[in-house]
Amino acid sequence: MKNETTETKRNLLRIVPLVIILLMSLRYLFDEDPFNDNVGWFMMILFWMYKGLFDLFEDKRNGNTKSMVGNIIFVVAGFGILLWKGITSFS
Repeated sequence: MKNETTETKRNLLRIVPLVIILLMSLRYLFDEDPFNDNVGWFMMILFWMYKGLFDLFEDKRNGNTKSMVGNIIFVVAGFGILLWKGITSFS
């Protein structure tokens, strides 16, 4: 019983921010201002990084090493893209 409540809390902490980030991304991608497209793509990459990070922890807990390595690469690549775009936009 105790394990089910922690699993429910973990899923809630995972799903609610993902939905919020996805809705914010869609709002910025489909509006009139062209600058907001950059913000929308930033939020979309943030969404996939957040999802990959939670999948990484889940794969580690389940012992799925191949998927875990793929998620590490995915999160690092997303962070690299965000860092690169951040540096080039402020230069």
